Amino acid sequence: MTFQHRSAAVVGIYTTEQGRSLQRSSTSLQIEAIKGALDDAGLSLAEVDGIVAPITMEAAGLKLPSAQHWAAQLGGRALTYTDSAGGHLGAQKAAAAIAAGLANVVVLFHGKANLEIGPRGKINQTMHAETWESMAWGGYMAPWYAMWARRYMHEFKVTSEDLAQVPVIHRHHATLNPASLMGSRGELTVQDVLDSRLIADPLRLLDCALDNDGGWAIVIAAADIARDCRRRPVWIIGGAEAVDSDLYMTIDTPWIGREGSAASKVGEIAFAQAGITPGEVDVANLYDCFSVTFLRDLEELGFCKLGEAADYVRAGHTRLGGSMPCNTDGGLLSNTHNGNPTGMMAIELVRQLRGEAGARQVPDAQIGFAFSQGAAVHGVCGSLVLAAD
Repeated sequence: MTFQHRSAAVVGIYTTEQGRSLQRSSTSLQIEAIKGALDDAGLSLAEVDGIVAPITMEAAGLKLPSAQHWAAQLGGRALTYTDSAGGHLGAQKAAAAIAAGLANVVVLFHGKANLEIGPRGKINQTMHAETWESMAWGGYMAPWYAMWARRYMHEFKVTSEDLAQVPVIHRHHATLNPASLMGSRGELTVQDVLDSRLIADPLRLLDCALDNDGGWAIVIAAADIARDCRRRPVWIIGGAEAVDSDLYMTIDTPWIGREGSAASKVGEIAFAQAGITPGEVDVANLYDCFSVTFLRDLEELGFCKLGEAADYVRAGHTRLGGSMPCNTDGGLLSNTHNGNPTGMMAIELVRQLRGEAGARQVPDAQIGFAFSQGAAVHGVCGSLVLAAD
């Protein structure tokens, strides 16, 4: 599918308060986000005819209401399109549904409360046959990425100081974002990162993303509606999904730099759909659940060659003022990670392309690119290309 004809646009965005423990339910966060995004667009709930609800990952113990449940909750009337997905894939699905004539206004949303899920929530996430054995023997996020990081560091002579550049830059961006969770704590230095406590060798606390509550919502509308909305439309011009594994705690992690990886595929496909090259991206938001992940994202997506990401970052390309500023809101390392932060990543790009990013605004930003991954170490990947009006 091609998105170049600009049949669908992001017309409304909203983020709830983000915090360590907000003492709220996931549903209340989602409802607030939906209402806020519709208000941002200048649309009413009655105009919504499609939804993309949060993913329900039962293998990981994440059981959220289905799209059908939400269809009933949002007015109790028939919707012509329902689905479930994360932010980047959800935006693609919404745009495809609109292009196919299945809907005109689609809302995608997410909200997570650690009262219900996560480390302080239900213990049933360790009780599923697919995951209990790997989790019992250490197969959870930090050790998986630590092994990946160590292999990468060995192969390409990357140092802990190289990894530390990433959280340092992303914290700087967070200090310019009043809504970020970590910006108020001030700048980081490489030594601050190296002095933080070890989580899973070689990853330290400040190499790791946040874990917090929060919600978001995005409204996507057909072109004729988008032109009449309250905000300037941001067009969806490309996007892709690719899968290397289907188990959240997989045991056969792909070899680093393997040709045809899921990460490289979603970049190639999305750029081709949009009719651009990686060098034409003005601002990007790349998944930085760990510092090493961000470096690997840059390489797999073609922004630099394999093994050269540390030099690329050190040269200042990803910092505000560089050739392609990345994670300008602070990313998952310093802004927020609310369980499925992919919508937050897209929302930051929308703000940049609308010219609404304040002190962190990238001048004359026209093309934004977002990349997400999950199921551990690039197992399931998604991408999204957005364009200013």
